[in-house]
Amino acid sequence: MADPFKPARFTAHLDVDDEDEAGMDVLTAIHARRAVRDYLDEPVSEAQLATLIDAAIWAPSGVNLQPWCFFVVDDLDRLAACSTKAKAALKEAATDHPELAGLRSMLASPDFNIFYNAPVLIVICATTADEMALKDCCLAAQNLMLAATAQGLGSCWIGLSETWLNTDRAKADLGIPAGFRPVAPIIVGYPNGGSPPPARRPADIRRVAKAPGV
Repeated sequence: MADPFKPARFTAHLDVDDEDEAGMDVLTAIHARRAVRDYLDEPVSEAQLATLIDAAIWAPSGVNLQPWCFFVVDDLDRLAACSTKAKAALKEAATDHPELAGLRSMLASPDFNIFYNAPVLIVICATTADEMALKDCCLAAQNLMLAATAQGLGSCWIGLSETWLNTDRAKADLGIPAGFRPVAPIIVGYPNGGSPPPARRPADIRRVAKAPGV
């Protein structure tokens, strides 16, 4: 049986005539993507996960080092346990950071799942401590989220979980090597309903004048 996480070639770079086979146009995916926080109780297939991760690894990276690793958590009991631990870590951090005080009531609710009951969490980790590796992982995350949209899936970057994920205890729990750095925790699943397009401010574009004498 083939390894579902062995990178396959993502259809975006293939010469495909059939529009359905080619998938969603990239600009459509960019405008359709939403931060989804409500999911159906429906699993994401391993073939879909393989496609998402393959899309992610086609992101650009500095000197083509591709300094990323993808940790997939799709066991619901484990995800629930991770949510509990992440909430506890954030509540503890809130005592030292007044700006997080508004989160306390939400974190105190036993009904609040920090991963919004999504069926899958993909943690994109930088495999080096280099600052550029963090940026490379962010580029990979955007590819992954756009690929999810193109497949009819929702996604959301769960920044609230990063406090816990970057602890030694969390790394040990998830099998993340000590030298790796969790950068992008992305949940994925089928959206429970649609979301209206968020308001966008006009782009702030400032044209740089030609150099004198040029």
